[in-house]
Amino acid sequence: MSRGIVVGTRSAGVAIAGLALAAAVSLSGCSEFFLRTQDPVVDEPPVQVEERFTQASLPMLDLLFVVDDTSSMEHEQGLLQHALAALPEQLDDAALSWHLGVVRTDLGNDDAGLLLGDPWVITQELPDPEAALAAAADVGIEGLPPEAGLAAAWLALSAPLRDGDNRGFRRPDAALHVVVLSDDDDDSSDFLDEDPGTLLLSFFEEEAALSGQPARLSAVVGPEPSGCSSADGGDAAAGSAYLALAEATGGAALSICEPDFAPLLDAVGDLSVAWPTRFELQAEAVADSVAVRIDDVRQDTGWMLEEGDAAVVFDEAPAAGSVIQVRYEVAE
Repeated sequence: MSRGIVVGTRSAGVAIAGLALAAAVSLSGCSEFFLRTQDPVVDEPPVQVEERFTQASLPMLDLLFVVDDTSSMEHEQGLLQHALAALPEQLDDAALSWHLGVVRTDLGNDDAGLLLGDPWVITQELPDPEAALAAAADVGIEGLPPEAGLAAAWLALSAPLRDGDNRGFRRPDAALHVVVLSDDDDDSSDFLDEDPGTLLLSFFEEEAALSGQPARLSAVVGPEPSGCSSADGGDAAAGSAYLALAEATGGAALSICEPDFAPLLDAVGDLSVAWPTRFELQAEAVADSVAVRIDDVRQDTGWMLEEGDAAVVFDEAPAAGSVIQVRYEVAE
């Protein structure tokens, strides 16, 4: 979404200064009195503003994979690598502008929370994004427990790494999707000062509010209540913390014991195509003064005004590339 130049118009009010008449009249007692005309009251006309927005032609998605790098994950990492080979093309087919990044769950080392690979932000502009993603996702199986996937995501996406070593990954207008792959439940309590699930849920809510785009977590973990066993004999504990956060944020859930991770990537694409529906105004508007047009066609329904937050919110996202015009009176 891009914003056009805000056009504000104000009719110049005419302030009429009062004409003062002072008359000193000498009477027999030499007393004085003054007469002054009253200044007329002139009401200034309301300030009329028109703002223009251009709907994004490509929705933006920042997709972070959090991969368990402990010794029991060799088979599952192979399945992930196979599925990821098709991901860049899938995201392109979904008409997304995307950033991809990978972190590992082992935080007991110097690269805790650091995006892996070179470059650490994988984009569609790279000459071979598939190879770059494969290299980043090859996290190895030498990591040690506890598997702290939520803390890894938090460290990667918050200060100081967000604007430091991981700079360039997170974009202010992009949707955020974190995908966790682990055969154990989250154990981030040693690395965070508060409950990991509560902290991450608040973080996702804040990211969604700031970007106007979805922020969610999807989980490829052991299902509840007792986990699962895969065809190769591997076992996975129930990833209850991840599953709870996936449900709370509207993410997807897939059993890590399934032999094919392709459905997860299909779900990621489906959940990530989200054109903006909310367009923030630069001033508070008088509610009954707002007029909305899309590509010069007046819209009498299908939108609402958020008065407290000064924004126009559509029931359905305007089409890609369309021009949204919002004319309103500025509230005093």
